[in-house]
Order: sequence, then structure tokens, then C-alpha cells
Amino acid sequence: MIGPVPPPIGGISVHIQRLSAVLREHHMDCTIYNESNRADAQQHIIAIGSYKKLLFKIPFIRGDLFHFHTIDPRLRMLLGFYKLLGKKIMLTIHGESLSQQLQQAGPMKRKLLLASLKRIDHIVSVSERTTKMLLDLGFNSDQVSTIPAYIHPVERMEDERALPAEVHQFMDHPDFVISANGFVRLFQNYDLYGIDLLIELVKDLTENLIPVRMLFALLGAADQSADERRYYEAMKQRIMDYGLAERFYFYEAANTELYPILKKSRLFIRPTCMDGYGVSIAESLHYKVPAVASNVCRRPEGTILFQSRDLTDLKGVVRQVIHDYENCKQSVSDAITEDYAADLIAVYRRISDPKPLKGKVMSRANR
Repeated sequence: MIGPVPPPIGGISVHIQRLSAVLREHHMDCTIYNESNRADAQQHIIAIGSYKKLLFKIPFIRGDLFHFHTIDPRLRMLLGFYKLLGKKIMLTIHGESLSQQLQQAGPMKRKLLLASLKRIDHIVSVSERTTKMLLDLGFNSDQVSTIPAYIHPVERMEDERALPAEVHQFMDHPDFVISANGFVRLFQNYDLYGIDLLIELVKDLTENLIPVRMLFALLGAADQSADERRYYEAMKQRIMDYGLAERFYFYEAANTELYPILKKSRLFIRPTCMDGYGVSIAESLHYKVPAVASNVCRRPEGTILFQSRDLTDLKGVVRQVIHDYENCKQSVSDAITEDYAADLIAVYRRISDPKPLKGKVMSRANR
């Protein structure tokens, strides 16, 4: 696999970390070429160093299957070349990266990128929207599949111990504790992860004497652009101006998993204005924590939806959840969250050995 592994924590890096662990459980050798540049011989992790070096190394690396998770457009344009060299190539498209690259590319780069991807063995999209886009662009239906990136976490004591004392102090409180997560990102002049909506939500609930606390697990704080940093500071100032410093807490969660935070939460909210699925929603539901999310894409079964960027609707939905919390909690407790590792392994087996398997193919039921 080629892509990032933690640290830092992120949707793609956590997915690769969990998927590699499942592969090893099923006696499949897996080496990770880590674009985060951390090596770990025991975990079979090799630091890439630079993509320029990796581009020349790939033809000489042996393996039954090469699974790319990278969003780097240069590497994506070379995947078809590696296929011509006899490699079996698979790509997972996380988020909207390919759509944005196609929109921003000139005619020649767009043509080269699409020609490259049409040559490889399989493309997994985590969102149905991207799958539809690929089919509309002429990709074969048997070459593309939609498989969300969610894989159940494996709980470790060190993950809970990694949370700072101030996080425990903020969340171990009788108030109704809500969590959310994401980056500071602007998309078409909107707050991509809906931080602005969450601040207004906490203001409204507080003014209406509903005691809540909101923890936002912020990813990528150290890598913010100048515009993102200014926006982040503006949001922190808005919290201060509203008098919500004791109720809204940004936790810069560079190297800690989300699930210990979810276990301390009574509600999780994902108010994104664009999304592919929402792995963190599935993780919340796995821990029987009700989840509210925008209706911008297919969401995990059991998610409570609101109209995207509609603050009034978000307020109404969250108030209803708090008012009828026991029923919401029971509804979530009855739901079953799907783990998609088995789907990926089925694709691996089909690509690496196209002959029918004589033994059992692993299913979700026996994972």
C-alpha cells in the first residue's frame, strides 16, 4: 500500500493503519510505503522520502498487488504506465480529490490522468458520487466500485491515555457533551466542516438554557494555510465574543484516535457541506452514540440527517435529539455498523488471482 499512516491522524492514514492490521490477521503480507515519512521495520512500514524517488522505485518493487491511496496527481498519471510494466494496480479515491483534479487540470493533463486510470485493474471510490462520475466518463462498471473507508477500530489502552488531561476534564461533565471533528477548510466560500454552524448551535442552545459542551477535534492545525489560520483565529474570537469559552473547546488532535472521544460523547455531529460518506459517523454509531449529519451524500444507516448549511434545521434536529435522547440512543443501539475490510479483501483476491477461489471468501459475518 502506498499512502500515509499515523502520525498524524487523518481519515486516510487511520484507514490504512486499520486495513493493514486486518490483512495481517488474515495472513496476508502487507508493506506500506508511507508518505508521512516514518519508518517502522516491525510494522513493515517504509518511509517514501520523496515521491520523485518512489516513482523510479515502483517498477523494481515486487508484489502481487499495489494499492495506492495517494492523492498526488503526478503519481496517479503514472499508474497506467506501471500497469503496462506488468504490475497489478488498484487505487482508492478518498474524498473529492479526483473530481477537483479533473476540474483544475488543463485539457492535456486531464486526458493523461483519465487515460492512466482507465488502464489500471480497479478503482475504489469511498463515495457514490465519485463512482457515478467515473462511469459517466466512460470507465467500465466492473473496474469501479463504491466501498466506504470505515473499518472498526481496535481499542488500545494507549489511545485513551493519549488524550490530554484537559480533554478528560472538559468531557467528564454533567452537561450534554457533543463532539465533532475535521479540518479548518473553506470550500466555495463555505466552512467545509461546519465549524461556524457548530458555534452558532452552541450559542443557541446555551441561550435557551440547554447546558451543552462541544469538543471539536481539530485535524491538521500545524499545516493550515495563512487563510485557514486567519479563519481559525476568527472562529476562536467568535467563541470568546459569545462568552462560550467554557463550552466550546478546540482540541488540536494531531496524534490521537477519535474513538476515545466518541466514548465520552452523548452526540456526534458532522455538518460538512461536501462529503464522501463520513467514516467518523460510522465510528460514532459503532459506539452507540447518536450521530447528526448533513444530507450531502449517502450516510451510514442510522444517521440523523439535517439540510446542509441550514442552521435552523440543525438547531431543530439537535434539540429534538436532546429532548428525546433515550429513544435516539435506543435506536442507535439497535443499529449494526458495517465494516468494509471484507469488501476490500474480496477485491484484492479477485485482482491478484482472477481464478475462482476454492476456499471460503471472508464475509462481514465471519470477521
